[in-house]
Amino acid sequence: MSPLTTVILVIVLVGVLLVALAAQRRFKRVRSVAGGLIISYVMVVALLVGAELYLRYGYADSRMELGLHGQNWSERYIERNSFGYRDDEWTPEELAARQTVFVIGDSFTEGWGINDVNDRYTDVLEDRLGDEYAVVEIARAGQATEAQQRGFDSYPYREPDVVIWQYFPNDIEVAAQSNGMPWEYDAPPIPPIAEESYLASFIYWRAVYDRLFVNVVDGRSEWEYHYAAYDNPYIWEIHQAEIARLTESIEATGARLIVVIFPNMVDPFSSIPYVDRVEQYFNTLGVTEVLKLTDEAAAWPLDERIVSHYDSHASAAFSRRVGEMVYERFFAD
Repeated sequence: MSPLTTVILVIVLVGVLLVALAAQRRFKRVRSVAGGLIISYVMVVALLVGAELYLRYGYADSRMELGLHGQNWSERYIERNSFGYRDDEWTPEELAARQTVFVIGDSFTEGWGINDVNDRYTDVLEDRLGDEYAVVEIARAGQATEAQQRGFDSYPYREPDVVIWQYFPNDIEVAAQSNGMPWEYDAPPIPPIAEESYLASFIYWRAVYDRLFVNVVDGRSEWEYHYAAYDNPYIWEIHQAEIARLTESIEATGARLIVVIFPNMVDPFSSIPYVDRVEQYFNTLGVTEVLKLTDEAAAWPLDERIVSHYDSHASAAFSRRVGEMVYERFFAD
């Protein structure tokens, strides 16, 4: 018997017991107490059922993708093409007839937390550029530099005219984890009921949420870990090599390369030294068209620039602004 079935059975048995006690006539005090508890029982059951149904069929939380309720968001809003990207199903003929802009990146380009794809910076840019351009997203949530390289190299259609490389300061994470900087969070085993009940899943993942961003190996927070990786000369050198390889692959196509760097969206100022360091390295590679979003993010109130308290990706409004900035900075002329 599954945990959820067991819980339902217990709730039903409690209800039957209360009704039986309220209906009997031998023990008046017990009958009175049971009668009073039936009202509370019905209210509690109604609340539990209502919460379960709402979290199962109505609620969508883009950050809590580990929970059942979090999966609702991706199932509801993420529609992928045959290559696995949240993008149109482009044909070779469509791309051949247009100036083609490839956008490589991670969840910020995929638009994690943004319900309507038209609010993504890539779609805003495509709208501003008009029908003569095709903006092709080659981005998946969680992809760091090496995965972005594979996605770019394996995309089967024509070579791009322009490549926009969206960079985020956690892109160094794979290099760090693979070379002596482990990351492990301390979430206890998932209770079986939380794997079936959306309400139980919601309560569980909210309770352990903060543990997911603390490294049990050294006690660093998620961003302390990333910054330490940049400050580690060995890790930074490995990551530089990753950046250089992808830059070479892009330049080998003859495409114009534009780099857009998102900062730590919760605390943009803390990421300034690392955003600047990445920009400076791109400059040494001859890449000078770089847009840093640190100042723009810092100018926005926190609750307006991120999706939610539980999702620190760029909000729809901020992403739209980025699309305008990219157009104005690199394409308006």
